[in-house]
Amino acid sequence: MRRENARILALSQVRSSWVFIVLALVAYGAVLAGSVASDATGAAVSSIATAALGLALALYTGMRTSAAPVRLGGRAAAARRAYLTLAFAAIGVLYLALVAGALNTSAGTLWACQTWPGCDGAGNGAWLALAHRGLASVATLLIAALAVQTWRIRHERALRVMAAWALGLMLAQTIVGLVQVLLAQAGDSLPVSVARLTHLGLSATAWGALVVLATLALRRPFPAVAAAKSPSSATVAHPGITDTTLLAGRPSLLKDYISLTKPGVISLLILTTITSMYITPAGVPELALALWTALGGWLMASGSHAINCYLDKDIDINMGRTSRRPIPSGRIPAWHALALGIALGVIAFAILAIFVNLLAALLALAGFLYYVVIYTIWLKRTSKHNIVIGGGAGAFPPLVGWAAATGSLAPEALLLWLIVFFWTPPHFWALALIREKDYARAGVPMLPVVEGDVETRRQIVLYTIYMLALTALPPLLGMLGWFYLLMAVIFGGVFLHYALKLRRDGTTTTAWALYKYSLLYLALLFVAMVVDRMAFA
Repeated sequence: MRRENARILALSQVRSSWVFIVLALVAYGAVLAGSVASDATGAAVSSIATAALGLALALYTGMRTSAAPVRLGGRAAAARRAYLTLAFAAIGVLYLALVAGALNTSAGTLWACQTWPGCDGAGNGAWLALAHRGLASVATLLIAALAVQTWRIRHERALRVMAAWALGLMLAQTIVGLVQVLLAQAGDSLPVSVARLTHLGLSATAWGALVVLATLALRRPFPAVAAAKSPSSATVAHPGITDTTLLAGRPSLLKDYISLTKPGVISLLILTTITSMYITPAGVPELALALWTALGGWLMASGSHAINCYLDKDIDINMGRTSRRPIPSGRIPAWHALALGIALGVIAFAILAIFVNLLAALLALAGFLYYVVIYTIWLKRTSKHNIVIGGGAGAFPPLVGWAAATGSLAPEALLLWLIVFFWTPPHFWALALIREKDYARAGVPMLPVVEGDVETRRQIVLYTIYMLALTALPPLLGMLGWFYLLMAVIFGGVFLHYALKLRRDGTTTTAWALYKYSLLYLALLFVAMVVDRMAFA
């Protein structure tokens, strides 16, 4: 009797679940219908219908999928949380992109923004169009990361299929979106309407695939747990530990490849690139130009860092800070970093040469070669002046930004180069004091290893004074005004305070404080330049 009741209940759930498919189809039709009405009502209908579509698909998937609750260990639970966070982040950003797209349609912003990926228009309409494109781009990146992660952890086939569909549909809608812009440039209203409907239909379908994927991920067992239950798939590396347990604690392959590019370092370089573009005599650059410059600069720096990881593979293994990198730990073959670095450098040069200008491309390439050849190959292992001279590589981004905005170089751009050049030694020597034993073990002649802590702390103070003197020159040369000078004095005073304190006590705590503040200092200094030019010029 119990089995019969269970069978009847299951059959009833299957039949009722089809109600949600009908609701999903109705909601999907409402999404498309809302895009046809070019007013606020259409945007509201489309946005609400999109949410209803997701809800109906989630309920249908949940009713048709058997739950498989399992208890996860700490690492596996963390991996599952990270996966679900990525999935729901993609869902949230894509929904915002769909809402922004509906608002774009109601406001008719396509006709006011007929360039891609930037926008040559102005006003709220242009910013709304850019917000939509930005959200769609972020959603596509999140979905790509989710798809890679789904395949990497060998999730169930249904999830892999949904991830592939979501990514494919997002790429397709991006192409249709570009076609839509091209049609708008030609003034063909009917083809634009068809492209707009197709664009929204692909995006809404991708949204549905993401919702199904997330629902399945919530109800189905996480792959690491499923694999651990199979004796044939687990090799015992230590009593009570399987290789799936070890795998759960390892970084993902995607993260390993990204780590080769040292993204944390690049963000500050790109900031100095972009801010330099906004303080030139050419005025405020076009957003598209700034985006292409940032992308090209990011890829060029990423390529140089990847090659640096390849060249330093023999010494990285001897340093605690770098021994866990993908190459010395054996997770990635060394030649992959070399190939990645060369490929990124070529792509970056092409982007800058085509979409920015040849001078910016050549300067970025010069910074690439400076870092790889002069610093990494020549100076790093042979001279105590490795950071002083080699630090010039990190000073190229302001030159790239200036050249991107103006198509030329000027003495003011060289002054920016000098500021970053003299900022680098006190910034890096603070870290070298902390990692002195690591560098000594690896045979790298950093200043603390060769000259000792006392001399290094003295040099930090001297180079800080040189740097502060240079930061005071832009107002004297008429390049910037009083606001920048006031900010430079305040920020520089804090920098000097930390440098003098490190000279006195020489503690690791103070070295860390100087190192961390030096990162903030350079960012604040360049932002102050932009504020001065934009608000007080």
